[in-house]
Amino acid sequence: MGAFSRQKFFQELAHGCLLPTAQQGLEQVWQLLVICLLCRLLWMLGLPSFVKHLGTVAGGFYTLYLFFELHMIWVVLLSLLCYLFLFLCRHSTIRGTFLSITVLIYLLLGELHMMDTTNWHKMRGRDMTVSKPLNIEFPRSMVEVVTSWNLPMSRFLHTYVFKSALKFGTFSAIMVTYTASALLHGLSFHLGAVLISLGFITYIEHVLRKRLAAIFNACVLSKKCLPNCTHRNKKELWVYMINITFSALAILHLTYLGSVFNSSVDYMEEDEDDITHHTIQKWSELSWTSHWVTFGCWILYRLIL
Repeated sequence: MGAFSRQKFFQELAHGCLLPTAQQGLEQVWQLLVICLLCRLLWMLGLPSFVKHLGTVAGGFYTLYLFFELHMIWVVLLSLLCYLFLFLCRHSTIRGTFLSITVLIYLLLGELHMMDTTNWHKMRGRDMTVSKPLNIEFPRSMVEVVTSWNLPMSRFLHTYVFKSALKFGTFSAIMVTYTASALLHGLSFHLGAVLISLGFITYIEHVLRKRLAAIFNACVLSKKCLPNCTHRNKKELWVYMINITFSALAILHLTYLGSVFNSSVDYMEEDEDDITHHTIQKWSELSWTSHWVTFGCWILYRLIL
């Protein structure tokens, strides 16, 4: 019976997940590859420059239509708005600020149902990130997880939000950064709750490990030390044990925070009250473990301060 169940499981996995995913991916990828090939060939020909640019623009519009159909107009509108602001502010030293405000307002309008939620979430995107999977699957710290999850977004937030808010203090800068991240990811309770929780978790983990590194003169910081760091204790067994403990805590936090994301949430996105109830219920069932652990780490940090 057990062998039959395993066989049935793998059959359903292949027919219900792997094959449809591969088929849908191939249906989209082959057209993108053809468009890229045609654009490449176009630029190899001895045609006037404007013809090459028009051909590339046509390929881009077709790609947008391929994914978003007529809803592509919202992407085009955002691009035109950004170009317009960059053109009008081309001689200004704060054009980056104006552009950021423009994009933020546009995102907020989208979140406030400028268009239907399903299509907006597809347009806003969650497909196109660059990450470091090993740092996420085998994390040294939660700080490493959040910076490795989406590298372009992490760099953007660090450069334009965190550094700008650092004058208000490290904790304030971290919370402002995660609040901005919550806005950029969408005005949804479970996303906001996870990101704000991450703000507290990463800050407390950072200051605690920084303090432990100073007390023990050891390489136990949230981020891996450089080979030429000044810490005296680097490869001792107890140093590895401390880092492994924090890695285990990071996995606990990931499991806890990720528990609010499952297939049922996708059907709740039209009703924010259901999402709120689902999030609170999930964390209540887990006895708010991650939050209590974070509070305990903060107590430990204050005791050894």
